[in-house]
Amino acid sequence: MTNTPQRDAESRKQDAQFRFVLWVGAILGVFLAAARVFALREAMSGGGVGQNLALLARGLGQDWLIVLVLTLVFTALVRSANGGALGRLFTILFGALATVVLLIGLANLVALRMLGAPLTMDWVAYSDLAHTDVALDYMRRVVSAKVIMVGVGSIVALLGSAAVLARGQSGIVPKLMMGLMAFAVIAGFAQRSRSAGVSVARLQNPIVAFATSVGRDSGIQGLDGLAADQSGLAMPFGPSDPLPRPGRPVKPIRNAIIFAYESTPANQVKSWTGPHDVTPNLTAILDRALAFDRAYAHVPASNYFLVSAFAALIPELSPISMLASWPDLDTIFVPEVMRANGLRTAFFNSSDNRFQDTEGLVSAAGFEQVSDYRDWDCETGVYEYASVTDKYLNTSSDLCTVTQIIKWIEQRPDLPFFLSFRTGMTHYPYFPGENPQDYVPDETYNDYLNALRVGDEAFGKLMSYLDQSGLADETLVVVLGDHGEAFGQHGTYVHAAGINEENVHIPMALVNPQLFNGTRSDLFVGVADIGPTITDLLEFPTPSSWQGRSVFAEGRKNGILFFSPWNGFLVGYREGDEKFIYNGNTGEMALYDLAADPGEIDNLAAARPKQAAAARDKLGVAIAAHNQYIDWLLAHSGAAEQDQAEADEIEIAATGMSFKSPPEGWVMMDGEHVGGFKLTSAPSNADQAVTQAEIDAAITTFHLPVSAGPCPRNIELFFLNDEWAGEGQTGDTDLFIRSVKFAGTTYYFNRFTPLHERVGGVSGDYFRFWRNGGIRIDLDLDQSCLSRDLVQQ
Repeated sequence: MTNTPQRDAESRKQDAQFRFVLWVGAILGVFLAAARVFALREAMSGGGVGQNLALLARGLGQDWLIVLVLTLVFTALVRSANGGALGRLFTILFGALATVVLLIGLANLVALRMLGAPLTMDWVAYSDLAHTDVALDYMRRVVSAKVIMVGVGSIVALLGSAAVLARGQSGIVPKLMMGLMAFAVIAGFAQRSRSAGVSVARLQNPIVAFATSVGRDSGIQGLDGLAADQSGLAMPFGPSDPLPRPGRPVKPIRNAIIFAYESTPANQVKSWTGPHDVTPNLTAILDRALAFDRAYAHVPASNYFLVSAFAALIPELSPISMLASWPDLDTIFVPEVMRANGLRTAFFNSSDNRFQDTEGLVSAAGFEQVSDYRDWDCETGVYEYASVTDKYLNTSSDLCTVTQIIKWIEQRPDLPFFLSFRTGMTHYPYFPGENPQDYVPDETYNDYLNALRVGDEAFGKLMSYLDQSGLADETLVVVLGDHGEAFGQHGTYVHAAGINEENVHIPMALVNPQLFNGTRSDLFVGVADIGPTITDLLEFPTPSSWQGRSVFAEGRKNGILFFSPWNGFLVGYREGDEKFIYNGNTGEMALYDLAADPGEIDNLAAARPKQAAAARDKLGVAIAAHNQYIDWLLAHSGAAEQDQAEADEIEIAATGMSFKSPPEGWVMMDGEHVGGFKLTSAPSNADQAVTQAEIDAAITTFHLPVSAGPCPRNIELFFLNDEWAGEGQTGDTDLFIRSVKFAGTTYYFNRFTPLHERVGGVSGDYFRFWRNGGIRIDLDLDQSCLSRDLVQQ
């Protein structure tokens, strides 16, 4: 009897803890629902009530499933603890996890605003943390004090309101809310196969999106096979009308300059479709130029621009820059051709050449001099940016860089030269320069426009020098944007998140007063065509290995290929006025008629299924042609040998423990037998239990030769000899799989799918087989497999 009050107190504590967990879960579900409504507000603005509820249920499916699972697990743990210190610990832990889930949900709103999709490992790899691009730093900037206050307020509201409501005597209300959430989860998952009218990425839970991206080869998975009938290297686009070649100049063209406006799309330049007059010097020079209205970057990223411009090719379909993947690539670079023909060569950058290893890339391309802002003093100083992930975003004024270019030319004015200059101030975080003007209310966009104005002043300064020094007549200037930049169009910011027009459509012009007189062309031109055009006009031999072609060459195509592999593997083309975009992650398609819809607002894929299917087939053929060129290039340079060697074997890292016999495994690929392995190093537990340290020490790597087909789809791994001494005994033969590696990609337990019930589960860093049975690993398909899937489907 004396213990009754104590038991009653413990029971009340347990009930209060139980109700607190329920209320936290229920209120967390409400907060996530509010966040999801905010994320989908534009898509829901024009829909009916039923349509919006269905869309919301689909968007909340993963969100609320996570909440339900966490809540059910912790209510069970709290009940089992019978109150007391352990119950309090479980309650605190649940509150902490709920807080993390809430903050991730709120942070996802920032990611959706910038990228149009949740943050994934693809974006982390793109930002690289050691050679960062703009994505993570932009997120830091948009996370303002107001956003932080919202986050703190949400946490206080979540935990505070749950604590107050948990003092009540009934848990019926949160239970009913949980039931409603469960119903919505079922309804949401039931509609997953239906068209949502919104990007699938916007509906994905950020935790799920990030977790499933770990170990994935940037979304090329699920796309099968090289088109069997593609034996040539030609793109499948129709022919374009030939561009008249200018007559031979009176003065030979001796020099060439590539002037690249950093992060500058056509829709920001007045002489193309830009609304603000911030590039008057470029406009003024067009009366002695040939301007292109359909010029495109193949990839909206700075380091990929360098590959296209200096190697004269469309980069490899990969989330890693081609020269980073193949540092020993044996190809002929544009600067090498210039040097072979007696030209001095130099590369100038207003920013830091250590950023994304620009220094290594352009040095490998053959430039004799490689310079950046660290090599000179600038009167206006250095614009410094304390990046959250990197220190290589500092920039000096583009005007100072032009001063250094002029000094370099004047060192040997008697020698012809080839130089490339990429401005820096228009790269995020946008340095507006001295005396910024007020163009627009948005501070970030206004900084960008002022930075573009300074870059244009630098261009004007360089062109004036060429005029005054008498070099203009004998110098070919290629002026262009290296890629685009987005400011909220299609739900993204900066440049690498998409391949819409703002990301890849760039201004481009060839400038020389002897050759051109202000004409414009609608010829499709890519960055890969710059090198061949320069060698053509300077009358140098053009390497036959180059993929790009002079703009004056016969037989050019009326279309262009581009891609961005960091936000789902986006691949697309434009042919004539038809624009097609395919997402390799989700299978989503976008089809636009740019003549009627230059802003790419009306996706015609659903309304015109036959045209979309034909476009998908055409994209498959284009990718096949491109991959064949890349394969040929790598084969001739020997760079592909290591990658092929990795594709000729399956590497398994495994350990285990042995009872009567060592654990044994068997491997199959696409239903064909590969071979088996035996873990003779596994410690014995016949007489006593083994420690985790003993299991870890026994890890062994097995290399199984395999004759894989052109596009292997899955690997199956089976545990063959489960042995168990019985309840209460130590003897047990189990197999632990740490990882499986194939074709350069390593797969961990998060990619293993059990083929049988209760065959095993995750144990620390391993998948542990405790019953005979198997797992399946769906492989990330190689880029060369992309086109067959596109054509066949």
